Amino acid sequence: MKYAVQAVILNDKREVLSVSRKDNHTDAGLVGGKVDELDYQHGYLDPYQAAMVRECKEETGLDIDMETAEMVFAMHKDGYMGITYLIKDWVGYIGTDEPHVVKWTTFDEVIKGSFGKWNNLVKESLVSMGIDIK
Repeated sequence: MKYAVQAVILNDKREVLSVSRKDNHTDAGLVGGKVDELDYQHGYLDPYQAAMVRECKEETGLDIDMETAEMVFAMHKDGYMGITYLIKDWVGYIGTDEPHVVKWTTFDEVIKGSFGKWNNLVKESLVSMGIDIK
């Protein structure tokens, strides 16, 4: 089975950090990506957490703390098991060398993107947990 991870990173305004598709900067989604072979050799983190740390750094420039992160949604779809984490603690400045746009936005905007169905289920999960999002 293949695995993928996604991050919900919220700012003080309760906006979510999003990244665009590399080939379409108007298509925003959650930070994340596939779990790579090297993520299984990380050490103190499980491979999914290691992938989340790596993807957040690569896509946003932020360093995240997986000790305070909380898994908020998981589902198997199209040959992948996707795991979404709420990232509660992060440091750094937003910036990346990757060819996409990183920005704070509303959850409704990421629901309009390519992974909209997934992101809507993540939003429902967050709301049911009492997490205030914009």
